[in-house]
Amino acid sequence: MRILAINGSPRKNGNTATLLREMTKDHADVDLDYFDLNDLKVRDCQACYFCKKNDACAIKDDMQMLYKKLKEADAVVLGAPVFFGVETANTRAFIDRLYALLAFGEGTVKYVPRLQGDKIAISFVSCGNGNGKEVYANIKDRQFAMWAFLGFKNVHTYIIAGATPQGNVLELVDAQDMVRECQKLLEG
Repeated sequence: MRILAINGSPRKNGNTATLLREMTKDHADVDLDYFDLNDLKVRDCQACYFCKKNDACAIKDDMQMLYKKLKEADAVVLGAPVFFGVETANTRAFIDRLYALLAFGEGTVKYVPRLQGDKIAISFVSCGNGNGKEVYANIKDRQFAMWAFLGFKNVHTYIIAGATPQGNVLELVDAQDMVRECQKLLEG
């Protein structure tokens, strides 16, 4: 199984990165492409609609490479911390640029996904708020809808609440459960 893991945190060794590495560790050096969004140049969507007339985005930046990896991947794992109520800005830019993976449909079908196959999508956000599951439920719901809209057939979204900047995330029962569940999903 080809896996694309994307760290939306600016911290390369923070809670998000720790969770991503833990859930994909059996695939490292074999079939895993791992990227820190903070190291990439991904500009904001310009709403130019070039992608609706072409099977490509007009912006030539590192997202072009990520589009290729998304098309090749059997599974995508996206993790991001919550900063001030939403995913990080670089994660939002990445998500907005996924719009290029939708073509205009015809009739009552407004959009048609360009990604093919029975792909798995796993998204999670980690936050320090102990009530994060309730407070940030909208993020989980939005990310589920986004992946389904893009044509992913097997979508799993999570919120890991109560993470601290000191890196306690693997001590959290919800995080342990998520990692185990995701490892099974990624076994193929």
